[in-house]
Parts: sequence; structure tokens; C-alpha cells
Amino acid sequence: MTTSLAAALIYWVIVAIWLTVLATIVYFYIRNPQAFGTTRLLLAVLCVDAVRNLVENIYFGLYFGSRYQLFSAELADLMGQPVLLIVPKMLNVIAGTVVLALLLFRWLPLAIKKRRAAEQRTSDLEAIAAIDFLTGICNRCEFESLARAELARCQRYTRPLSGLLVDVDHFKAVNDQFGHAVGDAVLKNVVAICGAEKRESDVLARLGGDEFIVMLPETTVAAAAQFAERLRRRVEDSTPSIYGENVGVTVSIGIAGAATGPSGIEELLRRADEALYEAKALGRNRVAVSRAIDLGLAREAAE
Repeated sequence: MTTSLAAALIYWVIVAIWLTVLATIVYFYIRNPQAFGTTRLLLAVLCVDAVRNLVENIYFGLYFGSRYQLFSAELADLMGQPVLLIVPKMLNVIAGTVVLALLLFRWLPLAIKKRRAAEQRTSDLEAIAAIDFLTGICNRCEFESLARAELARCQRYTRPLSGLLVDVDHFKAVNDQFGHAVGDAVLKNVVAICGAEKRESDVLARLGGDEFIVMLPETTVAAAAQFAERLRRRVEDSTPSIYGENVGVTVSIGIAGAATGPSGIEELLRRADEALYEAKALGRNRVAVSRAIDLGLAREAAE
């Protein structure tokens, strides 16, 4: 008798559990309707499954309860009819179909779409963090990251690497005379010329204001000087018409070669900046090579 009673009551224990699950889902959804996103579909799946379990266990709880004299015996005769016994099983089939349809044709595509959107947002944010908003080239932070990796490679394999520091001459006067919109267009024009002249492996970045840097892997100081002179002439000859104004622009360029011994990108930038200062002191619109070159780079320049 004890075993029979336990068999009858176990269905009502299961009913209590699923009622708790269903009530918990409804409670938290009502209190936080906007907090779930695509998880709403999973909640719907849980609700469908909870209702299915409730109906099935209530049915068999009543049936077996009446069999073990917890309820009226006539109830067992009624619910024991084959036509009614198949109802819980049909409900299982319907609920399973609904659950699979929600998961496979609604939730799964949405989850994949949201995942891709999140990855795209992450990629966009990384790109924004690495790109100068005005010119569309690398900013200083991204340049230093790329430059350190390239410098380490060149030093490890004893390969040449040169850096060009490019400064637009009298840029403040351009802004004062023509306005900042023209000044921005001048910077974009210089970037376009640099981009057209550089190789695919070279790195072009804006360090700030009107100052740019071009990193030239596998390039000696002598070859970098030739590149810089060609670049200087292209800028000088461009004289673009911007917003109806013919703006004559020149650049000064300082060149430094990477040290063959242990040194960081800061040292390369420092020596390129010294060379740029020299180019400006000599009258601007010219190229100057850093004098602080170690013996290894001096031999490369001589070659």
C-alpha cells in the first residue's frame, strides 16, 4: 500500500516542481521584460515544456490516484479509456514539435545573427581605435604596435628598416589663411600622395596634427632618402585646388634608420625627429637624414 501510494503521489510532486518552474519564469519575465533579448525564446521553450509536463503529470496523477483510491474509482474508468490515454502522448508530440521549431527555426538563427553582429561591432570598435578619424590611416597607437613588431623582426634577422617623419610646412598658416576645412583637405591630400607612393608592406600613420610617419621595412637609409625626395617633390608639385582655393603645400622630411642593436621604436622616432628639425632649420621643403647613425647603418648607407 505504501509503494502504491508513493507511485500515485510522485506525479503530484512533479506537478509542484513544474508549477514552481513556470511561476518563476513568469515572475522574472514580468519584472524584467526587456532584460532577456533572444533568451525570451528559450523562456518560451521552457514554458511549453512546463505546461506539457503539468498536463501530463496532472492527468496521470488523477488516473493513478483514482486507481489507488485517492480519488473516485469512476475517474480511473473514465481516464483509462484508450482514446483519452493517448491525449498526453499527442500533447508530447505537439510540444516537442513546437520546441524544435522554436529552437531550430527561430532561436538558433537569431542567436547566430546576434553573435555575428557582436563580432562585427567588436571588429568595428577595434578598427575605430586603430584608425585616425580624419585621414583614415593608422593612428599613433596602432603604428607603435605595428612598428614594434616589425622592428623586432628586423633586429632579429639583421634586416634594414627606416622611418620617415613627414611634417607639412607652415600648416598653421594654411589654417589661418584658408580655414580648418581647407587644412583638413590638405592633410588628406598629403596622405593620398604618401599612400600612392608607398609599398603595400610600408606603414603610413598620423602621429598627430600635421605630422605623419612612414615605416619602410627592408629599406636602407639611402633607399629611404630616395623615396623621401620623390615624395617631397610629388607634394610640392601637387598644388591642389581645395574648395576653390589653389593651395601650395610642401613638406619637410626627417629620416632615421633602425639601430641594429637593441633599441626601441622611441629611439627611431627620436632620431627621425632630430633629422626633421634639421630639415626645418635649413629652410623647410627638404629631406634630412639623422646624423645619429650607428656603424652598421653607416655601412648600409655607404653601400
